[in-house]
Amino acid sequence: MSDERHWPGTVPGRTELNAERTRTPGLKIGLIGSYPPPYGGVTVHIQRLMKKLDEYNIDYVLYDILGGQHEQKDSRIIRIQHPKLWMLKFFFSGSPEIIHNHTTDWRGQVLVGLMGLLGKKTVSTLHSERLVKSWKDYNVIKRKIIQIALQSTTSLIAVNAHIRDFCVSLGVDPDRVFLIPAFIPPEPEEKDLQELPWEIRDFIGTHDPLISANAFKIKFFKNEDVYGIDLCIGLCSRLKQNRDTVGFVFFLPQIGDLHYFSDLQQRIADLHLQDNFLFVTEPYPFYPLLLKSNVFIRPTNTDGDAISLREALYFGVPSVASDVVTRPEGTILFKNRNIDDLTDKVQDLLDNYPYYKQRMNALPPGDYSNSIVQVYLKVAGIPDKPRAG
Repeated sequence: MSDERHWPGTVPGRTELNAERTRTPGLKIGLIGSYPPPYGGVTVHIQRLMKKLDEYNIDYVLYDILGGQHEQKDSRIIRIQHPKLWMLKFFFSGSPEIIHNHTTDWRGQVLVGLMGLLGKKTVSTLHSERLVKSWKDYNVIKRKIIQIALQSTTSLIAVNAHIRDFCVSLGVDPDRVFLIPAFIPPEPEEKDLQELPWEIRDFIGTHDPLISANAFKIKFFKNEDVYGIDLCIGLCSRLKQNRDTVGFVFFLPQIGDLHYFSDLQQRIADLHLQDNFLFVTEPYPFYPLLLKSNVFIRPTNTDGDAISLREALYFGVPSVASDVVTRPEGTILFKNRNIDDLTDKVQDLLDNYPYYKQRMNALPPGDYSNSIVQVYLKVAGIPDKPRAG
């Protein structure tokens, strides 16, 4: 398998924008979220959406309410230290921006819903099913607040059908809920490929097959490891019994729970996987690793529309994911939290790799940025404009 992986010599950069192109009149987007690093599904989505808005020549600003770790190099990224105070200031400023919320916490949705209730044009992308799956755990008052917030947002973007159906069930007008997966393809850049340090490259070069997975940071849902890192370690141990050179790289740009991370590292040592399992805890882009991977794993116990999974499929990397949500075409599914089924599916994939690799060629490419722009235009009351390019 190793001959199928190579470091590209050159990578085409983005097409230079024509500085004299006219901005779309009456349209400015105020994105609420955060910019990488760290590299997580939502932050990467925002980063790529900003590039696409440049290509569409749509004016925007990012209100970084998480106080990202990035250097302040772009004047269009404004760090917000006090979101509640900022919301009041923004409302009374009379700004005509369309606010587009990307925060995953329910409080962020309530914040944007209040803006909509007060007359602002707002859009919110629901990136995760956590709200759906936690609904029964909320008390009546909390449910009502969230329901009013969703109903008061001008338009909602649901990344999968289950989330869309949930919003409609709460009384949101179906015509205001748009089903749009979050994936926007990366534009590979040489600097990203060269950013991975040599120790990671050495690991990649000395292990075959190479399996990859990622997480924003360690999280728990219903007292289980959301990203299934424990399953990945168990899978690596089982595969090593017949594939001594197997390598597993897990990107974890933020650790989060240090105690659990220590337990995971001890588990790796107990299973004698120190030479086979590698954590990457620095904030590097993930897609360069995908370009070198034979297999991608998404063993989450809850999800929305995983950008990294769509990214792997986009690059033609056979992918195995849990069956907790509807997955994109071409994904190999395993039973959630079932290590035996996960091992069987990955083992079959590796045993019949040429077949699964060939199957990837038939998958359609996906770029949903144009659909997001159409939502902006609809909210602003502007006729459709041509696609970027």
